[in-house]
Amino acid sequence: MNNIKLIVSDIDGTILNEKCECSPRVRKALNAAIDKGVKVVLATGRMFMGADPVRESLGLETPVICYQGAMVRKGDEILYQNPVEHSLARQIIEISRKEGFHLNLYNNDTLIVEDDNKQYMKDYTQGRFTTYETVKSFDDVELGDVSKLLCITYNEDEIVRLGQVLGEKFKGKLAVVRSHKYYLEFTDINATKGNAMNFLKNLWNIKTEEVFASGDQDNDYDLLKNAGMKVAMGNASEKLKTIADYICPTIHEDGLATAIERYVL
Repeated sequence: MNNIKLIVSDIDGTILNEKCECSPRVRKALNAAIDKGVKVVLATGRMFMGADPVRESLGLETPVICYQGAMVRKGDEILYQNPVEHSLARQIIEISRKEGFHLNLYNNDTLIVEDDNKQYMKDYTQGRFTTYETVKSFDDVELGDVSKLLCITYNEDEIVRLGQVLGEKFKGKLAVVRSHKYYLEFTDINATKGNAMNFLKNLWNIKTEEVFASGDQDNDYDLLKNAGMKVAMGNASEKLKTIADYICPTIHEDGLATAIERYVL
């Protein structure tokens, strides 16, 4: 397959390992694709401030798909945006209090927490170029553009349960997806990586069959579904693997590089 014009890839667990490092082989494969004229775009759950430094470090000049697809941004210019309706954001806040789980609120491109859980926030922000603000109560926050909300708990069974219960409760209203075994994310129903990628496909007049998409978690499902070449990492969730055209080696085996070498280069 040598007709690929666009590579859209998740960051964490796909390009970067748990130490937030990109291997030389993956970097070389991405550079070779760019030299061939292929556009490379990052698609991530990270906020823009946490994603853009990765784009810069990889030498990419394309926009970034961030907040699970709630925003497509290049520099100071927001090209595409789908924020969460305020009433739905308030409902998630109340549910988080009732259920007792930690919640990150992404409001006006700022990460805000009500409970400054040092372990959660250290693990979440470490290596991600991300800062956050702590407030006494989310009730005191004037909601603007709420890009997403994120639940964190180190009980994986609880994340699965919450995903099922809240996915059903907000069906047709919010996209509820796991981005990590301990993270559950809430965005507008139209704010998915796949929809954001489709925006760029239309902007650049690129056909679905000319798109290579790669990822490792359930939040990449819609991304792969809207691509011609669907690549799941060897370390990907079982759900993502079910729709993959190719399951490449794991992040520790330079899986993305293997896939790009095979299907793009």
